[in-house]
Amino acid sequence: MINFAYPEILLLAIPLLVLYRKFGYVKGPTGWLRVALVLLLVLTASLPRIRLTTQGTDLVIIVDRSRSMPAGTEEQIVDLIRDVQRNLGEGDRVSVVTFGAQAYVEHEFSNEALHSEFTRIVAANGSDLNEALLTALERKIDKLRPMRILVFSDGEYNGPSPLFAARRCREQGVPVDYRSFPNDYSGDVAVESIGLPRQVGPNEPFQFNVWLTSDRETVADVIISRNGQELSRKTQPIEAGSNRVVFRDWISDAGFYSYEASVRLAGTDGEISISDPVLQNNSANGVVRVESVRKLLVINHDGQEDNLTRSLAAARIPYEIGTAQHPMTQDSLDPFRAVILENVTANSLGRLKMERLAQFVEDLGGGLMMTGGQQSFATGGFYRSPLEELLPVHLESRKETRRARCALAIVLDRSGSMSAPVGAGKMKMDLANLGTAECVRMLNSQDMVAILAVDSQAHLIHPMTSVEDPMAVANRALQIRSMGGGIFVYEGLIGAAQEIDKARDYGTKHIILFADAMDSEQPGNYEDLLQQLTSVGVTVSVIGLGTQADVDAELLTDIARLGNGTISFTNDPQELPRLFAQDALNVTRSTFLKRDEEYPDGFNGSILPNIQLLGEFTSTQFPNFDGYNLTYLKDEASLGVISTDDNKAPIAAFWYRGLGRVVAITPEMDGSYTGELAAWDDYENFVVTHARWLLGAETDNEIFVALRQEGQNAVIEVEVDPQANQIDGQTPELWIVPPGAEREEPIRPQFVWTGPNSLEARFPMNELGTYRTLVKTENGVNRGPALTLPYSPEFLPRVNRMPGEEALQKIAELTSGKKILNVLEALKEPFRAARMISLVPLLCIFSLLALVTEVAGRRLGLWQMFRRSAAVKQINKSPEVLAGERKPARKSKRRKTRPARVRTLQPEKDRKPDKQQVAPALPAKKKVDVFAKAKSRAKNRLK
Repeated sequence: MINFAYPEILLLAIPLLVLYRKFGYVKGPTGWLRVALVLLLVLTASLPRIRLTTQGTDLVIIVDRSRSMPAGTEEQIVDLIRDVQRNLGEGDRVSVVTFGAQAYVEHEFSNEALHSEFTRIVAANGSDLNEALLTALERKIDKLRPMRILVFSDGEYNGPSPLFAARRCREQGVPVDYRSFPNDYSGDVAVESIGLPRQVGPNEPFQFNVWLTSDRETVADVIISRNGQELSRKTQPIEAGSNRVVFRDWISDAGFYSYEASVRLAGTDGEISISDPVLQNNSANGVVRVESVRKLLVINHDGQEDNLTRSLAAARIPYEIGTAQHPMTQDSLDPFRAVILENVTANSLGRLKMERLAQFVEDLGGGLMMTGGQQSFATGGFYRSPLEELLPVHLESRKETRRARCALAIVLDRSGSMSAPVGAGKMKMDLANLGTAECVRMLNSQDMVAILAVDSQAHLIHPMTSVEDPMAVANRALQIRSMGGGIFVYEGLIGAAQEIDKARDYGTKHIILFADAMDSEQPGNYEDLLQQLTSVGVTVSVIGLGTQADVDAELLTDIARLGNGTISFTNDPQELPRLFAQDALNVTRSTFLKRDEEYPDGFNGSILPNIQLLGEFTSTQFPNFDGYNLTYLKDEASLGVISTDDNKAPIAAFWYRGLGRVVAITPEMDGSYTGELAAWDDYENFVVTHARWLLGAETDNEIFVALRQEGQNAVIEVEVDPQANQIDGQTPELWIVPPGAEREEPIRPQFVWTGPNSLEARFPMNELGTYRTLVKTENGVNRGPALTLPYSPEFLPRVNRMPGEEALQKIAELTSGKKILNVLEALKEPFRAARMISLVPLLCIFSLLALVTEVAGRRLGLWQMFRRSAAVKQINKSPEVLAGERKPARKSKRRKTRPARVRTLQPEKDRKPDKQQVAPALPAKKKVDVFAKAKSRAKNRLK
């Protein structure tokens, strides 16, 4: 179908052709080309377009799944989508896009598949309708197919304005229809923000403001809490618009403090009044940092003073002593610049605390020192832990430090409880399998291994054989699946004992029993069985999934005690690979070397020049010590002290990790294996040198960092003192540490120069909580301010914001869409969205060709050349061919004569000429041979 933008211009063709006939008419091809040129120019001026389309319509349904959507709408929208899919016509296709803070394609175009549920996980704390529209528009791959967009949303957005994407839809000829799901926000009273200072000093009084927003006049209680404890309460009259309430406070101890401001409308029962339609925005959080001198946190087994802490005190380095019970959250670690783990086990810390400590070092620029002992490094369970990658040394040992050949039997609980999900698409069974695979990978061809899975009976997964191919055995272990039922502990131990009996001549025989501390049944006569096993040198360790308070924890503990093994409990299934590896490592390898028959004189170290990189250290002799953890230096780490024995192992190593610094000192610094190290004259200097390097230099104040919130996005601005020359023309790095108990990757937005000495960056706040900022330059790491997202941006007060219904209406108007109540209307009028292609470029090309052809025909004599060529062909034909081509003479038709009319006589002067008069006959022409005449004429032309 062709239509014209200006069809009235086509009328100009009539006068133009008349003028041409009167003033410019030319016979032959030139004339016809001129006529064609006139018509082409008229057509071009009318701007013709052709509508190209195929059968069927593409419909993209956009679904808002943010928190601002009314409750219960998701199920309603699923039903609406299914209605649309059931009523698709021939060639129609439907695609589904869901969005929150980001947009995702839920379903590709399909004509058959019915949508049953949403599978994509969206960040519900945001509404980026603009990105959703652009994502839907990208679905338009076939430009010949008409497409429409149908939006299911409340219209509230906190990203870029969706009108930008709406204009793109209009340019592509894609209309946007909508069906709104509005919320009633009238009468909302909200805490807009809490304005706390960036940082204060100890005992420094400060004032802060709480900003409230309301669209009506009322009276409310404003409550301030600090770290969960109520500090102040004010009854405040609230006016329509913005309201400021002032509070004051002071804090004596350094740290990171969280404040909460809440507003409560007084009801009859003293609780929040139900007249407030949005309760989610009645509280807001803020943070303030109380700065003090840089200090260390020392974690040891009892929280008491020892030689290490006394050395810090002598050097007047501020520190605090704690145990593994320290929470190690971002807030609790904020007052410290470094942490020292002095001979504490990984089990006492747990995976979550080690994750937070790793985040403290790599992402927040802190320091970490680990000292040696039998509770540290690999023997302490840090192999395959979150802290292993931080350390400048490898924790696995080499083959020459192995004990005797090992026969290992692993018994795994595969009962129904092991099918419980633990996140990331994994089950408890999967993590136990990973732990088994870690054990197998630590064995070699001299070792033997057997794997059993137990429910109501023992199932032999891999018989006791030599580990010729560790990867093949590990892959077999990874295939174990939970089959339901309970776990019969005795059956598992019997099966393991039978397999262990195949390795009677092995020096080390060990069984690892993994069981659920809540579901370990049928213990049988396990005491006698374990007595028989220990009598032939078999040890039994237990890994219990649960706590010591669980119903079967006592049974598992007793099995480990009678089996001369260890017992480990964990509530965190993600700890299982580390616990399996720890148990296998302690059985198969000697990672803590101590004074014995092999090393009767103990050990000694040699100080290397690299130690000067830590600071000035004058001592050249290192004392003897009675034990140390055997490790191996990583590639990029620096070695300060090395052992003088055959291992040449690190005694003191250090390196930079992320934004932080890490030190590993492998001898025991205060204990039964410290030896002469405790009485060394330079002991204090050795400890203090490493501690000061961990603390780092004082950060400069030549960089000013400001942070503010704009909807769901945060804007960070950096001002640099131009005279301080802190950046030297290089763009600094911005690190944003997101909130959450689980460690996440830091956000790394790019800075943009906004002036000669100013930079700016933006990042989205997709999670509730406090975001910490750090700016890294060549001169060090500067801790920036923190910003708290108190509640979902979906519930921000509607101040200077377009109502959702109005936003959807404007999008529809821009794109020639409409509001619909019956979703099946979206499949009607499909050609409104068809692709329109302009014919103007094609007509211009034809016009140019006609003009060039007309000029060339006249100037180059093309038409005469064509006529000559035709004449030559005619001359070369034989008379017989010419006679055959001669056309028969046309017979003239006799005109039928009509009877003469009877007319009245009129005077001669008034009489009109008679049309019926017959003209006088012409004399007969002579017969001419036309072929001979044409042949003669052609010969004359050729002369």
